[in-house]
Amino acid sequence: MSGLIDVHAHWCLFGRKPAEVMAELAWLEAGGFEKVVIFPMPGFGASPEKVLDMVPGAYRELTGLNPARTASDDLESWLAFERHWRKQSHTLALLSFLDVRAWDGRTDLSPWWGAGHAGLKGILVEAEDSAKMRMPPMREVPGLSRAAYLDAQRTVFDTARRLDTPLVYHVDLTLHAGFVEECLQAFPRLRVDIPHCGFSRKRMAALLDRHPALVTDISSLGPYMEKDPASYRDFILDYPGRVMLGSDAIASHDLRVVMAYVRQVRAFGLPPDIEAGVLAGNARRFLES
Repeated sequence: MSGLIDVHAHWCLFGRKPAEVMAELAWLEAGGFEKVVIFPMPGFGASPEKVLDMVPGAYRELTGLNPARTASDDLESWLAFERHWRKQSHTLALLSFLDVRAWDGRTDLSPWWGAGHAGLKGILVEAEDSAKMRMPPMREVPGLSRAAYLDAQRTVFDTARRLDTPLVYHVDLTLHAGFVEECLQAFPRLRVDIPHCGFSRKRMAALLDRHPALVTDISSLGPYMEKDPASYRDFILDYPGRVMLGSDAIASHDLRVVMAYVRQVRAFGLPPDIEAGVLAGNARRFLES
């Protein structure tokens, strides 16, 4: 099977017209995409102001978000869109990974999970992440202590294991490598994608060496890959079956930026089989294993 797969795009429609998003996805379909993984982000009862705190500062600026707009975005907007997409004649499959960043790890997840998702999306943001992410600690949304928040993160891994589903887990390995190592050791067969190379290719490589089920994706790394393509090419050559295409595109802005990441991968001049793995094959195994 040929095609392209982006494993890392966000929903967060935030009041944007669905028809505009529909047109962008149709454009990606015409460009050769077979699958796009999208992360709808329910607030789990949080206020619009708290939902705004769940979005990194760079995305708030990019999309001009404010509490009035975030109030209009929830899981239902994704479900309505996805139903409409499926009724049309499309070859592009949209796979949703439920973004559980606001989950307390205790509330019954079934009302949100019961919508038929293909995976889970988690993110670890504590006080030490705030400067880089430009957002408050995520535990403040459900009102958890640090210890309770980390327990909730462990529950995310355990839930993915119980549901036998892949997990995309955003974490800065320069700050939280020890915690992630603990979770990976507890669930060695769980399919986990730590995106953005974990903010450290060196630390990511060490985890990839120790955990065979672990993979990464190149979402948000566009400027860095453009600045230093040789080192990223070398990283991919060192881990040819473990790096996936991802973009971090967001539906409330423009999903067409995904194609820029395809062009960057192709510009590396990788061997054809390795390029094909990054653009789709590795993701196919991650999603379907």
